[in-house]
Amino acid sequence: MTNVYTLKIIYVGCEDKIWREAQISSNAHLCDLGYMILATFDTMAYHLFNISYKGVTYELPSDEEEIPEDKCVFFVKLSGMNSKIGDKLNMIYDFGCDQEFEIEVTDIQPMGRGQGRSYPKIIAGEGRGIIDDMSAYELAELIHQIDETGSSGIKYSGDGIIYDNMSEWDYRNYNLKIDNALLKGSIDGIAEGYERILEDL
Repeated sequence: MTNVYTLKIIYVGCEDKIWREAQISSNAHLCDLGYMILATFDTMAYHLFNISYKGVTYELPSDEEEIPEDKCVFFVKLSGMNSKIGDKLNMIYDFGCDQEFEIEVTDIQPMGRGQGRSYPKIIAGEGRGIIDDMSAYELAELIHQIDETGSSGIKYSGDGIIYDNMSEWDYRNYNLKIDNALLKGSIDGIAEGYERILEDL
């Protein structure tokens, strides 16, 4: 039976400012969970990531180290982890910066018939996302600056392009409807980039 997992995802270090509540199929692989997080948190998705659960770390394959399939995010499904409500996973993105996401399973329900295409989706959230190559501590300071002055003083785009008419980055500019409209396309683009790793091995 296919289930729907409801997940509370927080960006560690900015928990009260940047978070999502998301739903994803139990048939999804751990890489799909990672892609969804990178998409909804507005990253450029150009760093490696891993996901840990109950002391086991699941990684992307590498030409430097062989990763067995039972520890590889491309092959392990959420359904195979036997997660229960209240369980927590952790995702590290950008090992040099250690941007960390805590993922808590808050609900598990049977998926309705014919509803597979409805997932993944974001059902609630706050905070526009994160900034690549900026630590959570630095981002928390930037958020504090915005709260104090109303201005970040920087321009940043999750696609890496700075446009002439772009307004300053502001964590408060999160739009749930737009996020969901763009989510699956963003995930597809992110997946294509990471899955070239498999092709190149």
